[in-house]
Amino acid sequence: MVISFTVNGQSYEIEADPRAPLLHTLREDLGLRGTKYGCGEGECGACSVILNGRPVNACLTLTGQVHGGEILTVEGLSQDEPGARLLDAFTRVGAVQCGFCTPGFAISARALLAETSAPDVEEIRRGLSGNLCRCTGYTKIIKAVSEAAQDRQSLGPTKPRNGHFHTPINGQTGFARPATLAEALGLLGQTESRWRVIAGGTDVLVQNEHRLKTLNLLDIGGLAELRQIREQDQAISIGALVSYTELIRSPLVQKWAGPLVMAAREVGGAQIQNMGTLGGNVVNASPAADGVPPLYVLEAQLVLKSVRGERTLPVQAFTLGPGKTVIQPDELLAEILIPKQTHAGQEIAFFEKVGTRKAQTIAKASVAFRGWLMDGRLSHVRVALGAVAPTVILAPQTSATLTSGLLDEAILLQAGQAAHNECSPIDDIRSTAAYRRKLVRGLLVRNLWPYVGNQTND
Repeated sequence: MVISFTVNGQSYEIEADPRAPLLHTLREDLGLRGTKYGCGEGECGACSVILNGRPVNACLTLTGQVHGGEILTVEGLSQDEPGARLLDAFTRVGAVQCGFCTPGFAISARALLAETSAPDVEEIRRGLSGNLCRCTGYTKIIKAVSEAAQDRQSLGPTKPRNGHFHTPINGQTGFARPATLAEALGLLGQTESRWRVIAGGTDVLVQNEHRLKTLNLLDIGGLAELRQIREQDQAISIGALVSYTELIRSPLVQKWAGPLVMAAREVGGAQIQNMGTLGGNVVNASPAADGVPPLYVLEAQLVLKSVRGERTLPVQAFTLGPGKTVIQPDELLAEILIPKQTHAGQEIAFFEKVGTRKAQTIAKASVAFRGWLMDGRLSHVRVALGAVAPTVILAPQTSATLTSGLLDEAILLQAGQAAHNECSPIDDIRSTAAYRRKLVRGLLVRNLWPYVGNQTND
């Protein structure tokens, strides 16, 4: 089918399979080979491009997803003055070694400097956290970005338009991009078709890298109805298509769902955060999902919709096991409802995971916590553990221990041991069961230790 988009300011209309990775289309169909194939999983960032103003992984983006969009590749950086100055900074300070990772780093840096006027070192590190340099030239790469930032006025915005784009595509080629939620539900309700729904696609493309063109893909990424964060009387509503970046930046989510913001910051680098969605993280049903433990402690409700109607259920009732949920073939996860909760005392809430690196890592174990501290006692405590059982789990014995008396060293250590005992991890390629048990105990104790003996009042 014909896919149209703009690359580096030039308009294209090409005959392409919408299920082909964008990286393949750029390199093989357009001859833009500066964008590299590294890992194929969004780990290395060598394939980074800027899509409508935000960096994404071209290896995890379908060609059909960019229909009607605007793309900037490393070749485009050299064609305008801001990009050329950024590339000059890379060469001037010696930030280029073998050169394989350089296009991805330059793209991520360009996006960062277009949004942040004067990033400090930590902001630069965070902006580049989705990119790897096998030559380990990070110090000079950071220096190059810092020097380019000093000439901020010449670095114009990368965004040709604001927000999310959407151009519908019909489903005649095994790929559909509906324009409305009603249209999407109608397609799912067709009994003769079996659609694989994709939101951001960051998990689906990894899981199905070698058989994408055999799938019937329903791209719901353009449904504006599912990309809203709204305040209700008793809850906040988060659309299933809200990205991690949007979660991080939302004042409503920051106010009412702090652990979710913490988790969103841990989900990959900027490229993954821009494409990945909270709804996709839930439906993927991974026991190591970063976004799910916070939803457990926040007592979230999930709203599922189909042509038959809608139903609402607690988040902990949704997942049956790894990759298995209660969602029916004709249903979509439409929104996540998080109750507004306030209680007497100081709210304490956190999410922390341990992985092999700060960004772009699957959790070995994670802990989410929420409770209120007053006069040295915790109340309304919920503890959730990730990556230590077939699903994310609540830890009721741990919560009961923490509320059994004054929060002192003895109570906290008992609670840590309870968390150790409540999980049921396995040995796998990422970690051992014994280490995971130690992690959940350590994460809980470390994060609550500052509050031991703290007589906090409202």
